[in-house]
Amino acid sequence: MTKKKEVGATPRQCDAAFKAEAVRLWQSSRDSAEKTAQELGISVFNLYKWKREGAAPRAAGALRPPASTEELQVEVERMQRELARMTEQRDILKKAAGILSEPSPSGMPGFKR
Repeated sequence: MTKKKEVGATPRQCDAAFKAEAVRLWQSSRDSAEKTAQELGISVFNLYKWKREGAAPRAAGALRPPASTEELQVEVERMQRELARMTEQRDILKKAAGILSEPSPSGMPGFKR
């Protein structure tokens, strides 16, 4: 005996972002593919197919490679500026943490003589 499809039931259409997130979630968790698929309400076979198709982009590998050395140089300069900004922010936070962790001279915070 064959199962009849419910009236109005249509196959679920998933966009590339959902597929990529599903595969990433499965690979980053310690759960089985079956459990992850069940939690997401999809077929485990779809999860395996999406992984095989490469729906999960790799971190930096998903970006297109630069076409020329000029593009590479521009990207390097942008990254250097960003690194300098982040280093400056880190240093400011270190100084602020040092100031805030010092005990007050009177022993009580906010108390002035």
